[in-house]
Amino acid sequence: MTLLKCIGFIFLGLISLVIGVVYLLSIQRDCSTWVEHIQIAKNITVDVELTYSQRKVYGGHGLGWGGGDYKNSIKFNYNGVSYFHETPYIPIVIRLYEDAVYIIYHDRETYPGKITYKFYRSTTKGEFKEIMPSKFPKHIAIQNRWFTEVDNAERLIGLDPDKMTKARTTRIWYMIEGMQSIFIPQKNPVSIDFVKQYKEKYITNKQED
Repeated sequence: MTLLKCIGFIFLGLISLVIGVVYLLSIQRDCSTWVEHIQIAKNITVDVELTYSQRKVYGGHGLGWGGGDYKNSIKFNYNGVSYFHETPYIPIVIRLYEDAVYIIYHDRETYPGKITYKFYRSTTKGEFKEIMPSKFPKHIAIQNRWFTEVDNAERLIGLDPDKMTKARTTRIWYMIEGMQSIFIPQKNPVSIDFVKQYKEKYITNKQED
């Protein structure tokens, strides 16, 4: 019995050790921090510190494990206020309007394989509260960071409707107007007529409501 007990204790110890190692590995994170100079309003540019992290990935893409639990944060100072916000989402619009900072996030976590957007407004303390898309100032809802080859800054030069039908900005406009809230990447172009109407109503004439 003594030998069996020893073997049992050793076995339990090995299991505990494996579980402990797996747990320690699972909480390790890959993290990167950098600063971007972002124009939040005309003639106003701030240095925004961005941080991205996720659980560390072990092994290859197919056979590895880990990853997930994405965290993104922004931090900057403006007009005596320190702003900070952390979410799982990617900030793609950071703009100032009437002494409040407005943020739009690219959300690819809520609906797997699809995307949507989250809208936030700052408080006087530099914190952020989520708002309805319709409450976002419509004339500033134009992407100003996180451009890719598919949806790049050149699409937005002059806000030419012929070039914007696949841009993230126009998907955001759809959400603001309550027309669509979930998108499948690369499969949701917006009509040119809609872009023309939105631009004329809210950008050219700068009507916010």
